[in-house]
Amino acid sequence: MKIKLYGVRGSLPTPLSGSEYREKLEKILESAHREFKDQNGTFSVPTFLQSLSPELLRPVGGNTTCVYVESTKGQKLIIDCGSGMRELGNDLLKDGIAQGGTIQVLVTHTHWDHIQGWPFFKPGYIPSVQVDFYSTISNLKERFDRQQNPENFPITLDEMMSKKTFNLLQRQQTVQIGDFKVTPFLLKHPGNCTGYHIEENGKSFLFCTDVEVREEDLSEFEQLRAKFGSPDMLIIDAQYSSEEAERKIGWGHTSGRLAVRCGEVLGVNKLVLTHHEPDHPDEEIIRMFNQEKQSTALSEIVLAREADIFLI
Repeated sequence: MKIKLYGVRGSLPTPLSGSEYREKLEKILESAHREFKDQNGTFSVPTFLQSLSPELLRPVGGNTTCVYVESTKGQKLIIDCGSGMRELGNDLLKDGIAQGGTIQVLVTHTHWDHIQGWPFFKPGYIPSVQVDFYSTISNLKERFDRQQNPENFPITLDEMMSKKTFNLLQRQQTVQIGDFKVTPFLLKHPGNCTGYHIEENGKSFLFCTDVEVREEDLSEFEQLRAKFGSPDMLIIDAQYSSEEAERKIGWGHTSGRLAVRCGEVLGVNKLVLTHHEPDHPDEEIIRMFNQEKQSTALSEIVLAREADIFLI
């Protein structure tokens, strides 16, 4: 199974600001200047780039949640339709989806940051493409229709010429979607949100975006472990620092520290922290990540960045 992140921000798309770009550029040039002096005037651009710290090498990313999953046989599954879905659509076109194919889409919930990319998903306009939506939301099509009401968008959902189906899932009931076994489950979030356990060929991961976990909620992750065992990977909301989470009780998001605790309870091999706060610049997100992940026995904790690829 290949998993690629196309959007890792929460709440609102967040382009890199001009001041952030300038600050990164200054640090890169300062590092290049030191490297040039240390090497007595010789300088290799590829070698220099390999030595750059991750925060300078590429940005965290500003698109909202969209995750692409591909089975070993090449079947395509998308989780959520945030603004990162636009770039995913462009990549699928490069791979030949316009010649015909089927895409399955899991929807966690319909807050705008999780559906706003759909109208800009170019394969959705191609008659030879089949898009099958799955969710635990009984009126999902109606909600997508409302997003594309002519007052909000110039093209309605039905005017997008792909073939579309809307399929209702039941929480805690496993279904086979192509090559994937998918089990939805409830997450604590205003208006509710659905998490997903996704399995193929004995490998699995949990996707838990938009969830508010506090100490008293860890028992729910113990129940997930009892049901699924230890997944190979957990991708989970870690929007806040511990201090912010205490000020924002009921806002529906998790601190990095408690996201790490969820990974410990589940016994995962890899923990991926995502859904980054839009008010946090990259430097703050990285500072929080380093602070919140301290003192854990987990073997690998990853700060989610756009274009990250995981193979499990």
